[in-house]
Amino acid sequence: QPCHLQERPFFPDTLPHNNLLPRQAAATALRILQHLFHTLSTNATRQHWPAQPRSALLNKLQHHIHHLEQCLPDNAALFQGPRNPLLTINKYFRDIQSFLHAHNHSACAWDHVR
Repeated sequence: QPCHLQERPFFPDTLPHNNLLPRQAAATALRILQHLFHTLSTNATRQHWPAQPRSALLNKLQHHIHHLEQCLPDNAALFQGPRNPLLTINKYFRDIQSFLHAHNHSACAWDHVR
């Protein structure tokens, strides 16, 4: 059925591209995977995603998160200065969480997030 929201969400198609060193790129990937895992593992998400594929995806995300955490014991020192991509990633996912919450994690809101 059609999905009509009062406010159209704006989520960029991609996050800003920076020239990152390999360890910085890995730390950035880790942060994205952590946010995805958190978003998809909430109770409000369950009703809008098929159980078995969602569970398989969460297991794979957890596996990759664990692997990256083992490779990157200290992420704090990897990024210096005001253009920290981790802050951009945090804001990106915070905006998604706020949007979903504002629309009670509805199927319509999930369609926009997807």
